[in-house]
Amino acid sequence: MRILFFGDYSNLHACLAKSLRDLGHEACVVSDRGGYMQTDADFSLKRRKGLGGSLKYLFDTVKLLPKLKDFDVVQFINPISLNLRPDKNRLAFDWLRHENRSAFLTLCGNDYYFVKACTDGTLFRFSEFRTGDKPTEFSHLGMAHEPEWLSDQVRKYTEYFYDRIDGAMSVLPEYDIAAAPVLGDKVTFTNIPVDLSNLPFTPFEIKGRIKVIVAIRPEYKIKKGTGRLLEICKRLESEMPDKISVEAVGGLSLNDYLDKIRHSHVVIDQLYAYSPATNALQTMALGRIAASGGEPEYYSYINEPDRRPIIPLSPLDPDIKETLRRYLLDRNLMEKMSAQGRFIVERENDSRIVARRFIEKWEKTLK
Repeated sequence: MRILFFGDYSNLHACLAKSLRDLGHEACVVSDRGGYMQTDADFSLKRRKGLGGSLKYLFDTVKLLPKLKDFDVVQFINPISLNLRPDKNRLAFDWLRHENRSAFLTLCGNDYYFVKACTDGTLFRFSEFRTGDKPTEFSHLGMAHEPEWLSDQVRKYTEYFYDRIDGAMSVLPEYDIAAAPVLGDKVTFTNIPVDLSNLPFTPFEIKGRIKVIVAIRPEYKIKKGTGRLLEICKRLESEMPDKISVEAVGGLSLNDYLDKIRHSHVVIDQLYAYSPATNALQTMALGRIAASGGEPEYYSYINEPDRRPIIPLSPLDPDIKETLRRYLLDRNLMEKMSAQGRFIVERENDSRIVARRFIEKWEKTLK
């Protein structure tokens, strides 16, 4: 098969493309290379600031589109895959839909239906937008851009896009829960792919203090709650300076960041998730402990009744600091969680396994 991945988040599509090539398929990735993460892409489309940057981005997009045809599958990362207004995204979508055999959507990140589900209070106990019925700081400060996501312009385009795709793959339970009422049996849960070939498991050993990393990207510190989590961890460090050390890490290339994880024990990922995403899964693959989304829905989706390798973080937790303290002081438990985390990622997230789930979805739909 010939597959075009249009857009990418956190190396997800590039990771899938690599495994698909290993399985004998042809795969092409168009993305902005994840900014400073410098993820893999066959064609790079990056919008720079200013009018000149915008015009060049539009020119580069128009110049590239004629090369992107005759694929069996176009897999979009989002209805708004280009850093352009919905009407221009629609023009690109229509062209790609017409010039290729099929169109699919990878459900990850915000779109109209996901933001609607997060804000109307019917499907989720919490999200980056709401904790119960109260707006989060991210939403309260206007950083969530809810009016834009829920605008008529975005709604109409997203409805148009959803009506015209052949299928969708949800990579986290949250996205599956939000999309299922709209897409029905068009959507399949695949989980997030993780390339284990460069993530070797190393034994979890603690000599001296426990090294805690807070994965903090400035643009996400309120959205993912990492600013708040860093403050909590720093208070813990001041209370137990002989037991833990805390370091904020961000702005690194993917390879440099993974090396940081290898030399740590615990990675603080995010506060408002139901499930572990790429950062947490890579941490688990390396045999380190992720503090992230570990809600019952996640373990139910992967049919895991017993293993609990994630330090569960939730905005509904009345005392996050004590939750972290309890885990960080139990070294035997963390050693057990280290092995469990690697086991689950190998079983559920190995990029070769996830790639085969995508292939199965494509083939079944195209028949």
